[in-house]
Amino acid sequence: MSLEKFNFGEFIEFSIKKKFGIIKLNRVHRGNAIITEMAKDLKKVIKYCQNSEKIRGIILTANGTSFTTGMDIDEIDGSDHIVVQEYEQTAAAIQKLLYYGKPTICAINGKAMGDGVAYALCSDYRIAIKDCFFMMPEINIGVFPDTGIIVLMSRVIGIPWTKKILMFAEKISAKKALEIGLIDQIVDNREELMNLALEKARFLFTKNQTVLNAIKLCSNHLADKSYNEAYELEKIGSAWYEYEDKEKFINDFRKKLY
Repeated sequence: MSLEKFNFGEFIEFSIKKKFGIIKLNRVHRGNAIITEMAKDLKKVIKYCQNSEKIRGIILTANGTSFTTGMDIDEIDGSDHIVVQEYEQTAAAIQKLLYYGKPTICAINGKAMGDGVAYALCSDYRIAIKDCFFMMPEINIGVFPDTGIIVLMSRVIGIPWTKKILMFAEKISAKKALEIGLIDQIVDNREELMNLALEKARFLFTKNQTVLNAIKLCSNHLADKSYNEAYELEKIGSAWYEYEDKEKFINDFRKKLY
């Protein structure tokens, strides 16, 4: 199906540049807060990128002054556990697609709350403007962050900061996020943000895609294994050149780690 015929919904902007799919959240009037329909469309466009041979990676960003304020609690009743569960299942699927999929650069153009923090954690390189902040406010409405974010956050920034952010809803500045490893780089404004994201995409575009994807899979999934077990899996990744069908090799390797 051609891209022109593919519907990614009214709240997702999509384009392709330097063989990277550029996904922009576009519900600006609500701070890019996410409703279930929007989450499903986001999942759809990410799957499109993962399955397209002409796309080598993803830049995930947003229009407006917010990256996303997370689940729209004015549209989704936090006390309705069935509705929340449907939303969280979709959110968890998005995180898995990013975490297991092609290289992803997260360009954080403003405040990132809830899912915004999760998307950043799933990405491989995270750039943020200097006046943004990060926050997980779910505890304030009695919502358990049941999307895999505790696993991801504790791996990326450690247990103490995970507790501060999730248990105490601590607000984290861009500067502090850089210090604790939540982001990789800070820029002054949104123009610099996209320029740098595209620069990183250009770098990745020129590299061996099989090696890149194998490195990402190993980096994300070997830390919790014993040395011997992890090394055996790493050796599979290092033998990529032995396989004629490189895409099949990566897909099979991904299944071993899933």
